[in-house]
Order: sequence, then C-alpha cells, then structure tokens
Amino acid sequence: MTTMEVESFLETFQTLVMASITPDGEPYASTAPYVRVDNDFYILISTVAQHGRNLLINPKISLLFVEDESQCVQPFARKRVTIEAIASEISREDEHFTRVIERFKAHFDIELVNSLSNMGDFHLFKLSPKSGSVVMGFGKAYRLDHALEVVTQIMGQHQRGHGNG
Repeated sequence: MTTMEVESFLETFQTLVMASITPDGEPYASTAPYVRVDNDFYILISTVAQHGRNLLINPKISLLFVEDESQCVQPFARKRVTIEAIASEISREDEHFTRVIERFKAHFDIELVNSLSNMGDFHLFKLSPKSGSVVMGFGKAYRLDHALEVVTQIMGQHQRGHGNG
C-alpha cells in the first residue's frame, strides 16, 4: 500500500462522512461536501445543523471515505479511509477563506456556493488530520500519519480458540 494509492482513493469523493461529538458527549454522524487544500479538508456547513454546532463546541472529528456499496466485492472488506482530525473555523476576514471558497466554486455549483458562503449561519471549517487508517481488503489495513502517509501495516490476531469440546 502506497501513499499514492491512498491519495488516488480520496480523489474519487466529493463528500465526506463525519462523526462529531454533541454537547452531551454523544457521537453524531453526518455528511458534507468538501474540498481539499494541501493536507487539510474544508467543509462549508450551517451551524443551524447539529454537526455545525458540534464543531463550534468540540473540535474533535472523525472522517470516513468508504467505497460505494454497488462497487464493493466483499462488504466485510469494504475499502475505506478513516481520519481522526481537529476542526478549526476559518473566519470570513481570513485571506484563506476566499481562496478556499474559490476552490468550492471550482468543484460545485458557483451560485449555490456564493449564496451559502454569504449566509451568516454557514461557517467554513478546516479539518486537519492527526492520524488515520486505510483498509483496502482483507489483510490490507494500514496506519496513516498526520500527513496521510502510510506508516505501518496493521496486523490482526487471527487465531481460533482451542477448546476441549
């Protein structure tokens, strides 16, 4: 497994699945369109939505990119990348805000992005990876570092019990 294979897999997605944490400490799964700049993922989401409110309170987030079920040969070994990340809000006054919004316009409907980025409840969040993992099939699981580079293979314990009965 190479870092290039991980990058190639990530490039096939327009949206990410995310798990944020509610103010009560409960997990909350949702999805959002994203763009990537360098090693960071950016989402433009409303704080009226639960996931937006969650990120304002707790920056810990987990991202999931998973193979389409219709393309999957074996559901138990579905290809996926999971990333643990930290969210930070990018203010409208930050010069990076405009650059990232331009990237959104290049990938999605320009008028919709213009409209959303001007709404007061929509916030731009940068999701910076801390670590992660990639699974490309049985026996093909690897740890990723903060730069999403393959670090080590994950080895499992595949032993059967030796009972007396």
